Amino acid sequence: MSSFRCPQCGEVDQVRSVQAVRDSQIGTFTGQGTGYSYDRTPTTIYTFGASSSQLADRLAPPPVPRMAEPRNGCGIVAMLFVAVGAGLFSVLAVTTGSDDPDGRRAAMIGYGVVATIFLLVAVGLISSRRRHLRQARQEFEAYTALYPSLVTAWQSSYVCGRCHLSFLPNGVIDLGLGRTAMAPIDRFPDLVAFVAARLRGE
Repeated sequence: MSSFRCPQCGEVDQVRSVQAVRDSQIGTFTGQGTGYSYDRTPTTIYTFGASSSQLADRLAPPPVPRMAEPRNGCGIVAMLFVAVGAGLFSVLAVTTGSDDPDGRRAAMIGYGVVATIFLLVAVGLISSRRRHLRQARQEFEAYTALYPSLVTAWQSSYVCGRCHLSFLPNGVIDLGLGRTAMAPIDRFPDLVAFVAARLRGE
């Protein structure tokens, strides 16, 4: 329990830190049962997992910075594979094709066009992948710079269970507001963002 008073009801009995409230709303479970394998042999099945309440989800801490996964990797490999294959078929059409020169020329041109198309698609995918990686890196670096202030704001916040209010008690962090920063629990992420911005001097 906290010694801080709720700025709305003035009581202290149901005021707790956000972290304590969230921890109390998250649980784990394990269990076991009997099942059957493909040959109808009895087997023991173990289950485990975690559960959280809607309140715990609303009071979730800021997500840890994480770089977005690169994309189009499989598409690039597939396009290059087809382009190389079409190029090889084009060469084979010239060297081991029929005795008809026109037929060989047509086959070479056809496979060459296919190889060129798929090669251009692969180049486009590579270019898109590079742009995506550059943007993902910029977003990662920008969020990494914000993350410490968001965590500080989250760790310094409290909740009144009676008023369903989230707030930052006076004196915990000097925000220069002259009043308590508070918001309904439904808008807790907005409170964290606001406090974090004040901590960064914005």
